[in-house]
Order: sequence, then C-alpha cells, then structure tokens
Amino acid sequence: MPFDTPRNRRSLLVTLFSFICWCGCLGALAVSIMGLSTFFAPEFWLADNMSFFLRQFLAGGLAGCIAGGLGFLVSHRMARLYKVLFTLALSALFALAGLTAVRTLENTAELTSLSEDATSIKVISINIEHLFLGDEILQAYLAKENPDIIVIQEVLWWLQERRWRRLGLPVGENGNGVFPEHLKVGELGNLAVYSRFPVLSDKTNIIEGELPPGANVYYDADRELLSLTLDTGKHPLHLLAIHPDSPRTRARWLNKRHYFDQVDETIQQLQAQNDGPVLAIGDWNSSPWSARFQRTLSESNLKTAYPGGWPRTTRFFFDYRLHWILGAPVDQFAVSKDIQVASVSLGPDIGSDHLPLVIEIELE
Repeated sequence: MPFDTPRNRRSLLVTLFSFICWCGCLGALAVSIMGLSTFFAPEFWLADNMSFFLRQFLAGGLAGCIAGGLGFLVSHRMARLYKVLFTLALSALFALAGLTAVRTLENTAELTSLSEDATSIKVISINIEHLFLGDEILQAYLAKENPDIIVIQEVLWWLQERRWRRLGLPVGENGNGVFPEHLKVGELGNLAVYSRFPVLSDKTNIIEGELPPGANVYYDADRELLSLTLDTGKHPLHLLAIHPDSPRTRARWLNKRHYFDQVDETIQQLQAQNDGPVLAIGDWNSSPWSARFQRTLSESNLKTAYPGGWPRTTRFFFDYRLHWILGAPVDQFAVSKDIQVASVSLGPDIGSDHLPLVIEIELE
C-alpha cells in the first residue's frame, strides 16, 4: 500500500489541526495567567509590569480560545483532558476580561459638556524623547492645537538651549505664538511647562533613585517632580508634571514606586491647603491597569479618563504604524473632583516615540 494515500493525508491534517487547537488552548491559558498576575501579585516587579500588555494578552487569549473552540470539530486522543484545558483557558480569559474592565472603570470620570459660560483649559502633555522644541512638525502641531498649557517630558533642557543658541533663536521661544509665554523648567532639565497663565509658585522635588546594576553612563536614576501653581483667573490650579523611571528592571521599578510615593505625598499636601484643584499629568511610565497607579488615584480621590473611553497606546516601539501591536498606554492624567473633564484625545505622530495626550478641562 502506498504511504501517501488520501486517508493518510486526512489523518495527518487532522493530527496537525488537533495540535494547533491544543496549542491554542495552552497559549490562551498561559497569556491569561500572565495577565491575571498583575491583579493577584501587584507587589512583584514582573507581575506588575504585565499590566502594560493586557490588551495584547486579551487579544492572544481570544485567538487561542477561538482555536480551542474549533478543536471540538475533530476528535482528540485525550478528549476529556482537552475539554478541561479549554474550560480552564476560557474561564481564565473571562476572568482577565472582567478584571480589566473593572479596573478601567475603577477611577474613571465621565466626560461632561462645557457650560455656555465656561472657560475651558486645553492641556497637552508630550514626552518628546529629546526632540528639538524648534522642530517644524512639533511646532506646526502645537500652533494648530493652540493649548493653554504644555507639559513636556524628556526635554534635556541643556541640549535644547544649545540648539537654540546655535540657530540664533531665543532660548525657550516662549510667547512666540506657538509656546505660551510663561515657562518653568525643572532643576534637572527633564521637565518643562509652558503656560498662558502666570505662575504663582513653583517647586522641583528631586527624587533620588538607586542606580541599577549594569546601568550605562547615560542613565540617571534621579527624577524630578515639577509642581506649579497657576493663576487661571478663576481658581489657582495646582499642576504636577509627572515622569518617573521606566520600570524595565526591578531596581528601576522600585525607583518608580518611590517616585509615586512622593507624588502621593505632594498631592495630599496640596489638597490639604484647600485652595485650588489639582491636575497631575505626564508620562507616568505606568499602565492604567497597574494597582499602584490606581492606588494613587484612590487614596487622593482623583479621577482620570481615556481617549474614546478605553486606554489607548501612547508609547509605541519601532514604528508608529505598529502602535496597536507594539505599544502601551503610559501617558496619563489625574484630576481632583473639582475639575470637570470635557474631552480626552491623542495627537498624531510628531517624531517622538510617544503620542501627545490632549485634555480639555473646566474648573468648577
């Protein structure tokens, strides 16, 4: 009898299809468990960082469960075990989806329409990744948006100054029609805030970080938290520019958590003054599904919101066109209860590896 018969070919295809379905179930269970770890073990570095990839885990789990469901069209050698595995995978996926939805809504404010006599404030936050502030694409975008406040991270201010001087331009270019006239830069030069509103007070908190093993000469573990009080003409607005360490190693994750502790303390001190609302905005280097991020919101009675009602990619890798696959929502904002949020959106690719975060708020 020839080896390659129609019956043998069919048997081989069924075996291959069965194998794919088994892999789908196993894969769905694996990615769902990785996603669930961020909810059940948030005090562990790796588990907490799984929160960056929940959307990818959900997509992968769904694809795996679909493959697993198709597996019931054929027979398997261990049919009972297959049913148990598929049930576990599906249950884990449903649990992950439910917990992700609950966490998304946990401290989320509903968007409100501006009243007729309201004076809205447009705020843009951008991590420019050392992009020159005089860049034509960046300036064209800001001129179009015409924001009242611009919060910028990864400024590298000394380099910005050198570029402006080399081009014979005024340093900062504040008040040039693109950037608002009032400018404050953090002591480390990592954060900068442009504002149409006069600055009543400003303070830079330096949060010292531990240098992780193997850090290169370009890495600085110290971070700054820039706190401003702005005169909006209605109420003073306490603005915090945020940019903690990226938690890509356990040491840097601990640096980030230490930074969050300082953020919590600063917000609570400002709230104790009871003289104006609080807005904290920037690159938090944290997923909105991180328990530590949500703890900051809960303990300080803050709210946030997302573009289109769901966290979307603000930090992408390699190429903007892949941002739905290779990216994470890390640029966030948080407001106190006396601020109404009218809109939240993302800007276009302006040459950085982050998208601009745009919010429109109204002070009560």
